[in-house]
Amino acid sequence: MTRFVLVCLLIPLPLLSQARPLPVILSYPANVRSAGLAGAGVAMTGYAGSVFNNPSGLAPIRSLSLEATFARLPDRSTYLMGAAAARVGQFNLGGGYRYLRFPTDHPIYDNLTWVGTGVYRRGGVSLGTSAKYVSLEDSAGTITRSLTADVGATVALFDIAALAVAVDNVGDWSVSNGGLRLPRSWYLGFSFNLLDTFSNGRLLATVETIWAEDQRRRTVLGLEAGAVFYGVGVVARIGHGAQPGDPTRSLSRTAYGGSLVLGEARLDYAYQERSHLGHGVHLFGVRWTP
Repeated sequence: MTRFVLVCLLIPLPLLSQARPLPVILSYPANVRSAGLAGAGVAMTGYAGSVFNNPSGLAPIRSLSLEATFARLPDRSTYLMGAAAARVGQFNLGGGYRYLRFPTDHPIYDNLTWVGTGVYRRGGVSLGTSAKYVSLEDSAGTITRSLTADVGATVALFDIAALAVAVDNVGDWSVSNGGLRLPRSWYLGFSFNLLDTFSNGRLLATVETIWAEDQRRRTVLGLEAGAVFYGVGVVARIGHGAQPGDPTRSLSRTAYGGSLVLGEARLDYAYQERSHLGHGVHLFGVRWTP
């Protein structure tokens, strides 16, 4: 009887050791604009960083879009993001990467994500899909890899409003070491320009609801306001809503940010007091969409 009890107690141990790791990089907004809106990004279309927020969000790009993000985190981690997208006929093609490098004494060495995106647009309706590669390397040099896909659709009313839906991590294919845990998430977002986009003022509101596996439903509200004269100006933004994977609500619910507009370029900044990437996180980015 004693032997039977010992066997029953030992059976879960291998199972626990084989639990698939969850990349923390997936729990934080990919680009600076989204970070300044507390993670809202599914209906904020027209920039290369949409390859991570909503594949179909590339559709408004008329020729080319480039975007990059950098953050040096309080625990000495480094976060990088780069993305590019271009119009090819009725299609928009894009790609990007995200990289999170942890400090040397951390049990995880890094998280890495690559994505390739294709979008078809007809009128104001766009459909997009992304193939996504995710990897995690621990301090012992063991690399766990997985493949997945994202899908999205956006209905745009000129430059006035956009209604968007997206699903992250559709499918889960292990590449090495048993694969990663990639929870599926559903997004529904709406953005609306409260001022004429041809005026000097900027005032845009967005609301986004997220349903994620094993998490409570979240709703995020965001607002951008500013002024641009002769192609130069400033836009401020604020977002409010719970962060993913935060059941105790210990992380900040409000984020802040802004952009310096210089013609077709944007210099972006965002700040979040308490996030998955640490306390007092500052992110810097640049966007160029000619």
